[in-house]
Amino acid sequence: MAWSARRGLAAVTTTTILCGTALLTGPVIAHANPANCASTFNLFIPGTWETNENADPNQPVGMLAPVAAAIEAQNGARAQTYTLPYMARAFDNGHTYADSKTDAVSKATAVLTSYADKCRGAKITITGYSQGADAAGDLASAIGNDQGPVDADQVLGVALIADPGAGTKGAAPVGPKTSGEGIAGPRSQGMGKLSGRVASICDPNDLYCSIRKGANPFLGSLGSILSKTPGNTGAGAGGGNAAVATALTSDFTDADLPGLGSNIDALRRQLSASDTGGSIDVHQIADTATSLSKTLSPLADLLQSGAANTAATARLAAAPVGTPENAAAQVLTTASQANLAGALDSVATIANTAAKLSNNGDTTLPATAAEISQLAGTAASLGSQIAPVAATPADALSSASSVLSVLKPKVVVDQALNVVTGVTALDIPKILHNLIVLPQKIAAGDVRAARDAARELNVQFEPLVKMVAGVDLKWVSQILAIIPDPSGYTQIAALVTSILGNVDVIKLANIAGQAQEIAWAAADKLFPPPGVLPDPVGAAAQTTALIPLGLDLASVAANMLTGKASETDPALLGKQTNPVGNAITTQAQTLDLAGLAGSVSTMAQSQGAEDLAAVVGEGLNAASFFASGAHQSYQNLVVDNAGRNAIQWVSDWLNLQITRAV
Repeated sequence: MAWSARRGLAAVTTTTILCGTALLTGPVIAHANPANCASTFNLFIPGTWETNENADPNQPVGMLAPVAAAIEAQNGARAQTYTLPYMARAFDNGHTYADSKTDAVSKATAVLTSYADKCRGAKITITGYSQGADAAGDLASAIGNDQGPVDADQVLGVALIADPGAGTKGAAPVGPKTSGEGIAGPRSQGMGKLSGRVASICDPNDLYCSIRKGANPFLGSLGSILSKTPGNTGAGAGGGNAAVATALTSDFTDADLPGLGSNIDALRRQLSASDTGGSIDVHQIADTATSLSKTLSPLADLLQSGAANTAATARLAAAPVGTPENAAAQVLTTASQANLAGALDSVATIANTAAKLSNNGDTTLPATAAEISQLAGTAASLGSQIAPVAATPADALSSASSVLSVLKPKVVVDQALNVVTGVTALDIPKILHNLIVLPQKIAAGDVRAARDAARELNVQFEPLVKMVAGVDLKWVSQILAIIPDPSGYTQIAALVTSILGNVDVIKLANIAGQAQEIAWAAADKLFPPPGVLPDPVGAAAQTTALIPLGLDLASVAANMLTGKASETDPALLGKQTNPVGNAITTQAQTLDLAGLAGSVSTMAQSQGAEDLAAVVGEGLNAASFFASGAHQSYQNLVVDNAGRNAIQWVSDWLNLQITRAV
């Protein structure tokens, strides 16, 4: 009777599940399982930050925890659940996202190999969310193409939620239709023999698994670069892809921000021998200095990278007091007031000197030794150099690390999108024309023409000023320069950004604004309304005030009109092999700004630029490539006519596959 009821439930559930998803099937195979082995092994791979290398695999966590619980509740001992412990990070522990995903694939492969060897008759399900879906999808593709740790016929089903490889052939989409594909791009091999046994669920608003790469080549290409291991980024990358990923990685793993002040105090006490009766432990000095260096280095790197710019810090400061974001703003503000470069030199001097003394056999020294006196002086300087940060409340320092460690990728995506969309809005040819014409008209005393040129410049500068206000132009131009984009659009944005990085845009805008005001006043005196006599003397006085502005304008504009794009750092960027990009690069390096302006104008009027503007209008410019608002809401995403959300659907579907198999 129980068997019949179960078969009846399976039939009903199958009808519900297959409504709109007819491709999803499962092998109806039943085999006896070895003794002490569960009939099914159910592997769960959590998303970014949901787990770590030391987590308990028997404790479900994160988005997939309810799925594991549902399988255990329905199947009991015949279904073993295993939540994979792995790095689960993204650019925040000295490793890239690709490093973390590789760790997940490697560990999942080992787990499946071990279980399959021990329990040869067991069947397997694999479920992943976010970064976990990235790894689970790669694993499924390998299995389906006979390159995985188990045979394809052992796999009952694979469920992928928010998969950055969405769009892979053989993975059946479930739920609302999406207009894009995963940010990492579909897997080239497809799902092979597992086709029809892989379900993929994506919220259409989740940029992680649904992005229109054609509309935004920058974000799509950046996602592809950062989600792949350096060895899989293509031979034409010249090492640049790995360099970009590394450039966006902060390593706060060994940083002890809340202990910064106490460690400096400890170093002073150690050098004064106040706790040891006059004897100095050189090893202890070296260890404390090294610890301080590990704390200061990532903070200094973050400030120098361009991620901790004024606009980014202001956005963090706007968060409610007590939040990690607000704490991060406090730390960035105080760090910018400190002398971090000098502090790093100081701790390096202390650590190196102590190590040298130790190597010479001087493991302990009296406090009166000349070497100790010098180190004490350096430690005193260190305290002064780092005082603003050390004075920051310990609770703020403690909570800030989680935000600071991922600030680089978040800010660079936000800033670069700001740039590529800002370049779309710029009328470069007319800006260049008016930058030449306005000083000439001022010099010639042509008030009306000067007024018109200044007015046009003010309108043309508006999107430029907005763009510059929130962006570190030189840093972003370096990142843009390495993004592969067959259309050439991103390369144009990189070069324009590089040129603008050497120009005082704000000063140009201010001069244009002042010139417009003075020219209007002069024009009013020369061409007054009816009934009012012209005032040529007053107009002449106003025109005279225009002359120094014209000279300033010509001087500041010279950098834009005659300066080359700043050379990119090969250590960061590698080699550029995009032929379209190379042609545009040549335009900039040969000072063919007219050609470059024409390229910008053409691209700005293209359908791609219109699509880009539409995507930005949907909120893309505020999104990080590895997270969006919809990315955490799959428990609310309805995916079928029965009203089930993504988590419920996956639970029911996997339970059905297990029921059918056993």
